[in-house]
Amino acid sequence: MRLKYALSLFFLTVFMLGGYAAEPLQYEIVGAGSGTQGTYLVKVYVVNKKSKPDLELLKKCAVHGVLFKGFTVENSRVTQKPLAGSPLAEQQHADFFGPFFQDGGAYSSYVSMVTAQYDIVKMAKKQYRIGAVFSVAKDQLRKDLEEAGVLKGLNSGF
Repeated sequence: MRLKYALSLFFLTVFMLGGYAAEPLQYEIVGAGSGTQGTYLVKVYVVNKKSKPDLELLKKCAVHGVLFKGFTVENSRVTQKPLAGSPLAEQQHADFFGPFFQDGGAYSSYVSMVTAQYDIVKMAKKQYRIGAVFSVAKDQLRKDLEEAGVLKGLNSGF
């Protein structure tokens, strides 16, 4: 009984303190055309049990996707590599990205919704696929992450 209580307390603490790390983001990201200079225009899809869109989750996924997943532009073969170079960068700099991606974190200053329009599709098992288009300020994001020492500069040696 004590072991069960101790394990429950441990996992509860990990999930509460871990915040961002406790729940990996699950989403799809695709290019949505060309944005203004210094930005990416992306469409993000999440699957949710509620039909009401979670704007902050969608924004978080847009920035996360630009950093760690990369994307392909719809109806073309143009592929954009992840800004951070690899998903391993997220683990290597967990002390930075944990607070960065927490609710209300710095990620939100790099993303804006293009139109106040959502794609909502009802799926099986009372789930909804929700999508929206966002503009992500990739140049400013790269610059700030380089200054924080998280990313290497484009001019740095290999």
